[in-house]
Amino acid sequence: MLTINLLLFFLPGSRFFSLKTFLLRLAGVKIGKNVRLMNIKVQGKNLKIGDNTFIGDETNIISGDSFISIGSNCDISSRVSIVTGTHEIGTINKAAGIGYSKDIVIGNGVWIGFGAIILSGCSIGNGSIIGAGSVVRSDIPSGVLAAGNPAVVKKTLYS
Repeated sequence: MLTINLLLFFLPGSRFFSLKTFLLRLAGVKIGKNVRLMNIKVQGKNLKIGDNTFIGDETNIISGDSFISIGSNCDISSRVSIVTGTHEIGTINKAAGIGYSKDIVIGNGVWIGFGAIILSGCSIGNGSIIGAGSVVRSDIPSGVLAAGNPAVVKKTLYS
């Protein structure tokens, strides 16, 4: 995966979408049709990206031992982090305890704003919007705008 990430890094961000998806498929990532990837970094092959999804520059997707599912027709802005790993709270001598990971599911038609962070064990429902800079650490239902740290529902989008 390191070699593929290096190749992805040096390819121009706005071109070579087919080559980028081909390289990630070689590494075991499941990618749908018409996916556009800018300069992203992927760690782990436990990743599925649906059709017609865009992922912006400097986005980090780290699946570890768990699975990340990104739906179809999603728009994920630049500098977003999607990370399955976390830690238990340890002791006073070492605050970060035993590490573990949980799956992340991002539904269809989701829009994730610039610099958002999606943490371990979360799901984001279909058609939802996550505001720029938000930290998602719990489930977000379908059809809502969520923002903040932690991200909370601010508005229902569709009636």
